[in-house]
Amino acid sequence: MFFTKEIDIFDKTLESYQSCFSKPQWNHFKTYMHGLLLGEKGEKNIQDIAGNMLDGRHQSSLNRFLTQHKWDVRRLNALRLQHLLLSNQKGGVLIVDDTLIEKTGEHMDGVGYLFDHCKGKNVLCHDVVSTFYQRGEQQVPLYFTPYVKEELAEQQEIWFKTKIQIALDLFRKSLMQVHPEVVVFDAWYMSKELVDFLSSRGLTWVSSAKSNRLIQVDDTWVSLSSFAKSLSTQVFRRINKLVGEQRFKWLFETTMVMKHVGLVKLVILRERKNGKTCTFLVSNNTGLDGLQVLEYYKKRWRIEVFHRDCKQHLGMGEYQVRKLDAVVIHLHLVFLAYTLLKNAWRNPFLNHLLDGIKAIGSICKRLKRWVFDRFTKKSKKHSAVQSI
Repeated sequence: MFFTKEIDIFDKTLESYQSCFSKPQWNHFKTYMHGLLLGEKGEKNIQDIAGNMLDGRHQSSLNRFLTQHKWDVRRLNALRLQHLLLSNQKGGVLIVDDTLIEKTGEHMDGVGYLFDHCKGKNVLCHDVVSTFYQRGEQQVPLYFTPYVKEELAEQQEIWFKTKIQIALDLFRKSLMQVHPEVVVFDAWYMSKELVDFLSSRGLTWVSSAKSNRLIQVDDTWVSLSSFAKSLSTQVFRRINKLVGEQRFKWLFETTMVMKHVGLVKLVILRERKNGKTCTFLVSNNTGLDGLQVLEYYKKRWRIEVFHRDCKQHLGMGEYQVRKLDAVVIHLHLVFLAYTLLKNAWRNPFLNHLLDGIKAIGSICKRLKRWVFDRFTKKSKKHSAVQSI
């Protein structure tokens, strides 16, 4: 979709970020942001964004903005969070997860083959670990770091960190911004280092657990799967339909000692009362009710939706740059675009323009329609003036 500098969907929304840029950089920044929101799927890379800008410069200028940046991307992210988060904000949910961004170029910095559980095979990709915060209507991606495999890190002279180490770094930075009611993650991140760190901070955490995790039963260590098989169907209670839970119908809860973790609240979920397949949830807060643990864990889905929205509608994986630094800048701009759209209720102009629309895909369609209508009116007005 074509767009022009004369039609600005952000109005004064971006002005608070102007101090990060020189005048030419400021124009490139706004061009790139408009391109992420208004471009069609597959058109959110440097070449297509530059080509769709009717009154823009050659793509080489936009390319230099991304690959040879002389502006502070960390300051941009700090301002983004400063405008969205109140000082020492309390409550809400803090989530950590990673997402794979498939690529085709093997010479791109940081790409490697990793196993994709959705496809059941190894794919060439970038892997990005990020934290996400939700409190009421507020939905804010916080920080992210690309994970680079050890052998690639050595080749490219990058300091290697495991995904657990990256998650710990992201938590340290995130907890300087927010004080969540609970921290949520999946079984992959449930490591001794991570849970010890959160517990030492006095934070409640909720996680899923792999079926081979060991718990103490009568002075013997047994796996969660073995323990679940030993349970009578009578100990499972029906989940009340009024709760609104659609997948799981039966729940069992208890307090157990888990190896390398300590005393935890254990929740076992089944879709059928006598079913053999179980889902295991654990929390360090033994005072939580089983349904509370389930409700907390379901909030982890919010970061999955965030990743999906950014990939489908904001060009998260459409960059075609070789340097990892340029990839990081692109992702920062995607995070900013998402933040502005999901928190449009804080901005009178965008809030009025979107009129209560919440879904990212619908928001982008509404913005495109608005730009198209404005562009059509300007074209008609220009034609009328010429005819006179």
